[in-house]
Formats: sequence, C-alpha cells, structure tokens
Amino acid sequence: MWPPKNPCLRKFSRKYKRDGAVDAVRSSAEFATRKLLAPPFCHSLIQRGVTRTLNRSELFTSAEHVVKTGRGTGVGFAKDLDSSEFVVELDGGYVFPNTGLATDASGRSIRESVEPPSKGNNFVIETFVWHAFHDSPRLTGALLRNDTSTLDSFATKIDVACPLCPRFTNYYHWMIETVPKIRYFRAYASAMDVDVTYLIPGDAPSWLDETLDLLDVPESAIERATAAVYHADRLVIPSFPELKSENYCWIRGAVLESASVDCDTIGVGANVYISRANAIERRVTNERDVVATLREYGFEPYRLEEQSVAQNVVLFHEADAVVGAHGAGLSDLIFSDDTVIIELFGSKVKNPYKRLADTVGVEYHPMQCQPESTDIRFNVGHLQRALENVLDN
Repeated sequence: MWPPKNPCLRKFSRKYKRDGAVDAVRSSAEFATRKLLAPPFCHSLIQRGVTRTLNRSELFTSAEHVVKTGRGTGVGFAKDLDSSEFVVELDGGYVFPNTGLATDASGRSIRESVEPPSKGNNFVIETFVWHAFHDSPRLTGALLRNDTSTLDSFATKIDVACPLCPRFTNYYHWMIETVPKIRYFRAYASAMDVDVTYLIPGDAPSWLDETLDLLDVPESAIERATAAVYHADRLVIPSFPELKSENYCWIRGAVLESASVDCDTIGVGANVYISRANAIERRVTNERDVVATLREYGFEPYRLEEQSVAQNVVLFHEADAVVGAHGAGLSDLIFSDDTVIIELFGSKVKNPYKRLADTVGVEYHPMQCQPESTDIRFNVGHLQRALENVLDN
C-alpha cells in the first residue's frame, strides 16, 4: 500500500479552479465539520433528548396510513413492516428539498427520509451540516431544537409533499437511493387511489430530469422547489430503498424501454473505459498509457458527464466489460447485461459498487492502483495481466 501525498491540497486546488475560492473553502470546512466535528456533538444532543428524531417504529405509530408496497400491496396500520417496503402518510410535516430530509409536524427529523435504520442518525446529522453551510445556521438550529415556529418562518406552504430528493446532489444517491422511491410512490398512489406529485430540488441537474423523462414521469406530476423548506398539510414518506434486485430490475426495465439511442452515434463498443479526466479526485494520472493498453482489448474511453443518461444506459447495457475508477458513473452497472465490471482503487477502498453488482448479479473485480495524492496510477503491465485473466474467464 502506498501513502497518499498532500491529498487535501490537490483536491482543494482543483475545487478552487473549478468553483472559486469561496465554494472551495466552504466545501472543505463542510467536509471537516461533517466527518469530525458534528457527529459527536449531534449524537450527544440526540441522546440527551435535545434533538428528537423519528425511527421506523415511531414513524409507524405517527402515521395516518401505512401502505405496504412490496408483494401484497395493501393499506393499514401494519406494525410488521420493519423489513418491508412501505409508504407512510403523515398529518403534516416539513420537507427540506435540498437534502430530502423531512420532519413530522412537531419538527422531529424522520430518519427514514434520508437513511436506512442501520445508520443510527449518521445521515440525518450529515444533512444538518449541509443545511448549516448552504441554507442557514438559524434553520439548522431550528432543526436541532425541533423548533417549528422558526421552521414556519422559512417555510412555503404545500398541500401534499412526496419528496424525491437525493441527500446529496450526486448521481449515485439519485439513481440508487432515490429513484426506487418512485416505484413505492406509485404503489401508494394505486392503493390510495390518489395522484402523486413529486417534490424535487429546484436546481436539479440535467441527469435528474432526464431520468424522470425516461421513467415517463410527466411534468404535471413534478413540483420544483423554490424554497429551502416546505410545510406540507399531508406528508408522504417512503421507506429508504434497500439494495435489492427488485428495485433495480424495475428501473432497468423501465429506462431501457425508453432509452432509444442510435448506438452508431455514440460509438458503442464491446468494452467501456470510464474516464475521470474532469473530476476533482481519482483521476488516472497515466491515463494516456492506460487507454492505449485498453484499446488493445477492445475498450473505448468515455466521459459520462458529457453524455445523456440514455446514452450512458445504452453504453453499459451493450458493454462486455467496463473499467473505471471508483465514482458515481459506475451506478449505471444496474443496466449491464452479462457484463464484467472492473473498479479501480487508490488508497481508500469502498464497496458500494461491489454490493450493487452482487445485488443485480453482475460479475465484479476490484483492482488496486498506486495512489498519487487523491489520484491513482495504474501499472500497465499489471493491467494487461489482469485483463487477460478476467476477460478470458
């Protein structure tokens, strides 16, 4: 294992060049607060009852209706849904569309809106930090105190809120953790015989709108947020999506049916290399040599951020193999069909894409590279041996 050199400095420098000094400094301070300072402080507030949050069982108790959305969809006040898909309907509450965080009418943060039960308020605390840096410290203070009078001073009224907001503006959090909620909301709408309108972030990136279009969500069913907080008369909250094949089979089938792309126009080949040349971190520093080697094995390089969602979906669906450094672009492996996924790592190894590949039944191989600060360098000889081994199996 090789130690990284000045990772923070390189990352900060790139953010400075891309986003400017103010955003770069704020992002660095937010990261440090989110990872180091806020968790012990906020967990202490929660343990002492100063900040109240709502777990899954308490959410059921507070619900007007509970709709089971998996097999055997039905309406009731079920208490046995701990491991099931569900949607709850509450008599009022607040939604923060920039992170998807929601609270009940008394201001208690609903854990299910941003995290699975296993996370124990960790993701809730991350959203507190985001709002402190990007919305208002006063607003975050109101969240920490469950202060609904202050929340009301910020809030815009809405009749019904069905939040469809990723907790971070990132393609992985959108496609893997948020889009499955559409499936749950549709089951709720059918069971309750109501129309559903989705509340989405007002400054939604293009890939969010493209996904909704591919899933045949009409503009009439979308409410684009213009405020930091919404006070809903009726709040509809789905279970936090689990990594389960049903979610991604549904997304895969619906999106592929709509993604009519001329393969010749995007040069679809047998194998795909995902370039992170424009990214803040995890660039491949010897990418020219890596691409030259990969081309010997039928790979072509793509910068996914420069293409449409439909084009990337087709790329992954048609590819025999995909190679790429750890990053959100690998989320599209859910559209792969009998594809080999090869993920490149530097000093830090994370496993969400291995778990995702296992969930959808795609062959997956991690590969260790030499870290260079926040970037990675791949030994070309090692790459050739690895490709021959993986692609021949």
